[in-house]
Amino acid sequence: MAHFPYTRIYQRFLFHCPLVVGSESYVCEGTLRNLSMHGCSMVCDREFPIGSQVRVSILLPDQTSALPIELGLISWVNGRECGVKFMQLPLQSRWRLNGTLRIALIQFLSARMNREWQKPAV
Repeated sequence: MAHFPYTRIYQRFLFHCPLVVGSESYVCEGTLRNLSMHGCSMVCDREFPIGSQVRVSILLPDQTSALPIELGLISWVNGRECGVKFMQLPLQSRWRLNGTLRIALIQFLSARMNREWQKPAV
């Protein structure tokens, strides 16, 4: 059977902002590491088992309220760092996330263009 390498559909962008994550039995604080339309990685106060269902509230910069992720699934774990796949994202959250990631993409592309322009001519 052929094995195909895993590739992400969406670019992940680096972020460093606080979040709150909880499940049926606990709530804890953490820090967002990266973010895309379909998931994120984070570091938290506690370890999560793979497959855990969580609810995440991300306190994005320049936002007046937290971005709610109604249902996320823990997809990988490395100590207290883990990946969350977004399973249920309300429409309003999807719009806000899209706007935030659009700004991150513009900044990423601008920085890349600036680096290319600053390369010395050979």
